[in-house]
Amino acid sequence: MSLRRPLEEGVERLKGLIGDMAATALRVLRDSMEEAVTYEDVNPKRVRMFSDQLRFMMREADQLVDELIVRYHPMASDLRIIKSCLKISYDFNRIGRYALDISEMRSILGDHRCGLRHSRKMYNLVAQMVNEAGRAFILEDLELARRILSLDEEVDKLYYEYLGKIIREKQSSNPICVILETLVLRHLERIADHACYIAETVIYMKSGYYEHE
Repeated sequence: MSLRRPLEEGVERLKGLIGDMAATALRVLRDSMEEAVTYEDVNPKRVRMFSDQLRFMMREADQLVDELIVRYHPMASDLRIIKSCLKISYDFNRIGRYALDISEMRSILGDHRCGLRHSRKMYNLVAQMVNEAGRAFILEDLELARRILSLDEEVDKLYYEYLGKIIREKQSSNPICVILETLVLRHLERIADHACYIAETVIYMKSGYYEHE
């Protein structure tokens, strides 16, 4: 019996798992920022639950990758897809971890009703990148993946622009809010980086090479 069909089914199962991770990563990011920005219905336990779920899914992906490699000895494009899925699962897990950190920072620093207006603007762009990273993977869309990479330049520009504004405004701001917004901006910038890593891996998965080193 040919091992080709069981291998294909295993790869599809792996890709489906990564697709579920993409949806979960976007949800936990939205929940954590909703808590940080609105200060309504704060539920850090829910954010932690989704972050933990991403970690468990990453471990499941790791086990499935080991199984596929040991049982079917994939080669060429099959091996490239499997390795790419493993890397992408790590990036979605890290997005969940940063989202959890945002939620926990908000809880630790307390209810200071910080507006986080800079973070709110940057979050919209970062959430778009995370969403499109998941879509680029599911659709195997190279152009969408490349668009995510171009958005990262805009995120970096906003990050340094907003840090400069926070420094200039710090004398008239609540110190706790200055700390919180600085940390949230940094975490959002890192989440954007992981969205880019996913986009780069999608390009590698489809083409066999990385366009950005």
